[in-house]
Amino acid sequence: MVIVEICVGSACYVKGSNQVVASLKQMIKDHHWEDKVTLKGSFCMGMCNQGLGVRVAGKQLTGLHLGNAVEILEKEISEVVS
Repeated sequence: MVIVEICVGSACYVKGSNQVVASLKQMIKDHHWEDKVTLKGSFCMGMCNQGLGVRVAGKQLTGLHLGNAVEILEKEISEVVS
């Protein structure tokens, strides 16, 4: 099971983490990853200066923002799931 953690703290929320969560939920459905990916909310990961706080299978991702998060997450999750 791949665990994807997304910060839902106030700074990341303002940056659009809630929209990324919604898109990620749809991506999980579209790829039929419901039994392979668990999505978890997290509070501050200390990544406020480096984009949205996101971890995939324990790997901290940097440079994510609303415009690129879905594309990067799809790639990262695909690599771990396959």
